Amino acid sequence: MTAPPPPSGAVIVTGSGSGLGASTAVALAERGYRVVASVHSRDRTAGLDALLARSGAAVEVAELDVTDHAAIPAFVAAAAARHGGLHAVVSNAGVSGVDTFENEDLASYRRTFEVNVFGPVALLKGSLPHLRAGGGRFVAVSSIAGVLGLPFQESYSGSKFALEGVLEAFAPVARRVGVAVSVVEAGPMSTGAARVADWDRVLAGAGPYTKVLRRYLDNAIAWRAELPGMPATQTAAEVAAVIADLLGRDDPPFRCQTAPDTRRLVARKLADLDGAAAGAVTGGWLDPVPFGTVE
Repeated sequence: MTAPPPPSGAVIVTGSGSGLGASTAVALAERGYRVVASVHSRDRTAGLDALLARSGAAVEVAELDVTDHAAIPAFVAAAAARHGGLHAVVSNAGVSGVDTFENEDLASYRRTFEVNVFGPVALLKGSLPHLRAGGGRFVAVSSIAGVLGLPFQESYSGSKFALEGVLEAFAPVARRVGVAVSVVEAGPMSTGAARVADWDRVLAGAGPYTKVLRRYLDNAIAWRAELPGMPATQTAAEVAAVIADLLGRDDPPFRCQTAPDTRRLVARKLADLDGAAAGAVTGGWLDPVPFGTVE
């Protein structure tokens, strides 16, 4: 049976220059959506360009800094005007960060929250009039870190917790004015050289946290070997396919995990009334022996 054509109107995907954003923009374009791939700068689209060259799909590329809140309404309105409305927004632009809690300064926290919380909130606010008009969808890329605090990633986890809290509060209201709001909770994705360099930098300055950080990184290597306890690494293309499937659902849920093991971790956390189960999981990642399976 031939799949029905996607709804008309633009789908804006932020942070599309590389990584998950690029993969999502291309995956949606391949399914027939009219994709506006927003990038922070047109000179940073090598990842997107490479995927488009292999795919043969076409997307519209446009610059948008999600921290420039004043620019967002005009950007969204122009995209809707060009494409006969706005069907969906995939809020993917974000920053990550690793450090010890003592070493990471408050300026880093503010930057992380500015991009990961206030950017998506401003994007949703600027998009709502258009999404209401067409019964559209807003999908925010979150993380397992939006439900389960990750050691040495306190500012990142905090920003994702905050984003999910805002959207969870607003989602039932949005439903009643015709807009579906969802968060996609991804597990760990393939790590690039820059991410490895981040951990090397943190380890070099870890001071009294050196031993526990080394244990954490040793266990991370074990996870990559698919030992039990932590979600297996996914590729950006695999996560992008989950996002594309979510947009294609008639009644998308608020919370969507990208893999079964991530789903088990989220289920365990959401049933954890006193915090003991979450503490046991993340504490186990800091111990010198491999941790047990997630029930």
